[in-house]
Amino acid sequence: MTTAPPRPGPATAAAAAAVHLADHLESATFAPPPPPPPPPSPTTILTAWSRLRDASTSPTDALAALETLHHRRRALRLSSAHASLLIPLLPLHPRLVAPLLAAAPHLVPASASVPASLPFAPRLLLLGARASAKDLPGHASFGKPASTANNPGSGESASGHDDDPVVAVRRVLEDVERGDQSIDDVDHLALTGVGYALAAADEVQFRRILVSLLRICGRTGNLATGVRVLKLMEWLVMGFVEARKMRKVQVLFELISPEKCEGEDYVLFPVVMAACGGLRALRVASARYRLDFDPRLKEAPERTIQFVAERTVLEGRPADDQRILVQCVALGLTRCGQITFHESVLRCVCMGLLKELLPLPDLLRMSVEKAEGNEFVKAQVNQHLDSILFKEAGPVTGVLCNQYSYANDKAKSFVETCVWEYAQEIYCHLRAAVLLHRGKQDDLITAIDKIAEASFLVVGFQPEVAARILVAFSCVEHLRRLRLPEYTEAVRSAVLAIQENAAATALFIESMPSYTELTSKLDLPALAGTTYIWHRDEVQTSRILFYLRVVPTCVGLIPVHMIQDKVASIMFLYLQHSNEKVTSASHSVMVSFSSSGSDTDQDDRTALKEQLTFYYIKRSLEAYPGVTPFDGLASGVAALVRHLPAGSAAILFCIHSLVVKAKDLCEVAKVQNKTLWRSWEESTDPCKKMLDLLLRLIFLVDIQSFPYLLKELAEFVTLLPKEGQDALLDDMHAHVAESDDVTRKPVLVSWLQSLSYLSSQSRSESHSKAKSAAASDELALNRAMARL
Repeated sequence: MTTAPPRPGPATAAAAAAVHLADHLESATFAPPPPPPPPPSPTTILTAWSRLRDASTSPTDALAALETLHHRRRALRLSSAHASLLIPLLPLHPRLVAPLLAAAPHLVPASASVPASLPFAPRLLLLGARASAKDLPGHASFGKPASTANNPGSGESASGHDDDPVVAVRRVLEDVERGDQSIDDVDHLALTGVGYALAAADEVQFRRILVSLLRICGRTGNLATGVRVLKLMEWLVMGFVEARKMRKVQVLFELISPEKCEGEDYVLFPVVMAACGGLRALRVASARYRLDFDPRLKEAPERTIQFVAERTVLEGRPADDQRILVQCVALGLTRCGQITFHESVLRCVCMGLLKELLPLPDLLRMSVEKAEGNEFVKAQVNQHLDSILFKEAGPVTGVLCNQYSYANDKAKSFVETCVWEYAQEIYCHLRAAVLLHRGKQDDLITAIDKIAEASFLVVGFQPEVAARILVAFSCVEHLRRLRLPEYTEAVRSAVLAIQENAAATALFIESMPSYTELTSKLDLPALAGTTYIWHRDEVQTSRILFYLRVVPTCVGLIPVHMIQDKVASIMFLYLQHSNEKVTSASHSVMVSFSSSGSDTDQDDRTALKEQLTFYYIKRSLEAYPGVTPFDGLASGVAALVRHLPAGSAAILFCIHSLVVKAKDLCEVAKVQNKTLWRSWEESTDPCKKMLDLLLRLIFLVDIQSFPYLLKELAEFVTLLPKEGQDALLDDMHAHVAESDDVTRKPVLVSWLQSLSYLSSQSRSESHSKAKSAAASDELALNRAMARL
């Protein structure tokens, strides 16, 4: 050690330390103890003591007085007079009286006077408190040993009787270990008493007490016991370091070493928690007191953790045994800081996080299979939300990420496969649960969502697994409520990886659900007799939205046959979804595909673009206005006319369909709005937007499609009423005037002059003459185009 730690505090700290340990162990979580209650009024305390003194006080009032004192025990300073009032009440109310007496160890009766009839925990607490007060009232627990002071190494007191409280604690534990005394649990009071005894014991008694304690705790199979063992060992090791009793630290780590575990045949969950508690104390002491421990001292508990992890992941281990072990390994590692990478540790933490801390698939499956008994399921979900397992999900995720970052390829592959399978399970069961319970059990869905929001696995990516990671993220997309920076970075990294890998891109596209899967009801008994509406499937929609957002980033690497067989049908289906985000993403897929190129299959890609255009325009215009967002439609049309071959029949179909739609919209608008043309300039009517799109196309379409567009527009204008013609011609003049296209502008000026003339003539002529005038205009236009 480079710097000596401070000496133990004064004697007056003993009572406070005793109370502190019991409070520290009371909660089976890693949260700090709650703040003490406000100081009691003197009247409250005096009234409680007076009731205990009064022989006429009823048992009910006496109990209430004890409860008041117990609640305020941190603020009490007991005298021998107080102890004389409490000791007769000890057999009646041991769990209330024992903590009060333990707060004043010098007043605790001799170990031989502690009634053997007391329950296990209060008896141990009083014996341990007595041990902490013997020899050194202030801090005997971490000073010279209290036990066997006159006969060191014998394991017994000089008199051979149980007047030595450390020996008495050992004998109580051995009785329980042999089965002579039965117990239900090892609670915080029992562990507090054992902790005081361990702190005061010599090496011989220390070994015997600790071994018995580990065996007894192992029988409980209780996670809360494991958490308290960790906190107790942390307290002990910190005390030994501060008292310069490093030999006891070495003995502790020796007793939980892999060799000792095999020889003593321990149940392993309290062992691994003891190792984690000891390791945490070394880390804290090293930082707090600037100590430099022997590396071998830190390696000892790490070896134990690795040994337990290896045994945990062995095939054939009983499920209940494995469950408590993965819980303890995962939770314990959150307290002891970074440890050396070990494959079994990584696997154990991964299993703990996915199976125990975030058991979404199991809870969702239960909610579907027990649809009629969801009060039970709801209780299970709420119980998990309140558990230490759920509350420590974030720190355990950090442990997993840290171990993963140092892992070899085999270990990384295991984690990635587990995450991928976990996500697939969530997707399958979440779809069914939301379809079954939405609108009926919304509070259940909300409770499950809280578990889902707790943590996302954020790990590094390799190109060959990026596609599987993206598939996993798509499965849990519905559960994402926050755009966490780590999540965004993970998705970005995976997308960048598949952008450079055609095989990974193909794997990602193959994982998309087929059109048949998307439109078919889940084959589950719980959903029998219900009507399935694909666009109301929230979980499925979230997953497809994730795909639709990723596809544009890698569309150039997607083989043409995959776009034709899978992507196109899904894109067309979701073009008419009721969620605007989804429809906009579908339009973005069409835009990206229309703009894409490929060195290997460009001819096939171009042919497919033309084929898809016809149905894309038809399906988009069917739902406009309505679910089709105008911005999505406009970007799709612009991409088509820019990237399809010049003069393509698909472009001409697009132009014609837009003009027909504009005519229909204008007819509807004239009926609904009598002042349409007079307020045309400020209008946001769908027909105004459609005509604006057509006017923008004048400067976007290729030169071969240009005449057809002008012809369609001319026919449309001549069929409008006078107000409409004037409004539209004003728009056209404004567009042409603002243009700097020196190639098209002269033609457009000539065309507009002809169109204006034809419009003025057509107002008094029949519909047939209007068509003739339009034909003449086309002839004039063709002459102008020839001059170009």
